[in-house]
Amino acid sequence: MQPEKDNNFQESAALIKSSFKRMFVTLLEQTADRVYIKDTQGRFVFASNALAKTHGLKDRNEIEGMTDYDFFDSESAESFFNQEKEILRSGKPVINQIRQESWKNGMTTWSSTSKVPLRLESGEPIGILGISRDVTEEYLNKEQLRQANETMLDDYASAAKVQQVMIPGRIPKIANMEIAYMWRPMAAVGGDIISFPLNPKNVLLFFIADVCGHGVQAAFYTILLKYITSQAAENYDCCPQNLLDAVNERISGQINTGFITSLAGHFGKRQPDGSRYLHLSHTGHPQILIYRKNSGQTESAQMPGSMVMGLPGCKASESIEVNMKPGDRAYTFTDGIIEASDPKGEEFGVARLKNAIESCADQPLQKGLHTIYDAVADHTGHVQQQQDDITLIAFEIA
Repeated sequence: MQPEKDNNFQESAALIKSSFKRMFVTLLEQTADRVYIKDTQGRFVFASNALAKTHGLKDRNEIEGMTDYDFFDSESAESFFNQEKEILRSGKPVINQIRQESWKNGMTTWSSTSKVPLRLESGEPIGILGISRDVTEEYLNKEQLRQANETMLDDYASAAKVQQVMIPGRIPKIANMEIAYMWRPMAAVGGDIISFPLNPKNVLLFFIADVCGHGVQAAFYTILLKYITSQAAENYDCCPQNLLDAVNERISGQINTGFITSLAGHFGKRQPDGSRYLHLSHTGHPQILIYRKNSGQTESAQMPGSMVMGLPGCKASESIEVNMKPGDRAYTFTDGIIEASDPKGEEFGVARLKNAIESCADQPLQKGLHTIYDAVADHTGHVQQQQDDITLIAFEIA
């Protein structure tokens, strides 16, 4: 609803204008903002009650003739005065500037400040109009958040360095055996782990696991898992099932949420014909593919079912043996490679992985892993970030 036209507008406008000084005084008395007017020498001419209270004065008129040097340390006061001289010189205001205020009593605060030059109609500068409000609490909260974020990023970088050293750690040198690996976390740190634990039987023992989840939490569990696996391997009896059960017994109850899938195995002694038996067990991780040189085909090792690790009462699968002849290759991997999806949601899958393994059979083992990874990248279309941690280990009988 529009207001009625006031035929006496000029009269009412004149009344308001004549009361301007009183309205300005009312503003200074009632506003919660720290409003002030200074002359060209930085001396307070007008000030709101809020500003006077901030400066420890009982009446706003007490501040007349005082300057920032009466309240702030010399460095802060000098900075404020120089800024105001520049505003008067250039005519350019300062709007919503966050500034630190160091007081004579040792206190430090932060304020959001705006300052504009006051000029006569002739253009001659006569002073500064300033408005500020205390934002110390907001600034400190923001600063605490920034520091917390910096600490988190530092911790994240430290975790990444630890993982890079820890995974895979020591790579054993075995005669007539070649070992290759690829460890590509989705982010700077990941939840996949490769380990070749030392053991009293002095066999080529390996362990691969996928901790549910991603990021720092999963990475911390990989460190714990690496330690527990190394401890369990000190009593290794050439039974990977017993090793996994021992690790599960130690780690159960240590994981707040989620679970671990894992596979462990070792290669037996070289036989007169150059072959070796690969002994395997798993906890929810039966991913093992065998490339047969004679046929040029890749087959899945048939492993019994089992529960995942990290749950009380979980038992690893019964150990199996796979006979491998010279030229044969064994590949084990985490889900990140077979679950990598193209833009339509179709996964790379085991069949494509077998084809990729066979396509690089003539390449050196380590180069072949890069070829396999490139095949996965081609499948996903290179259009999105890696969807999961990707880890592979490959062995070749020489």
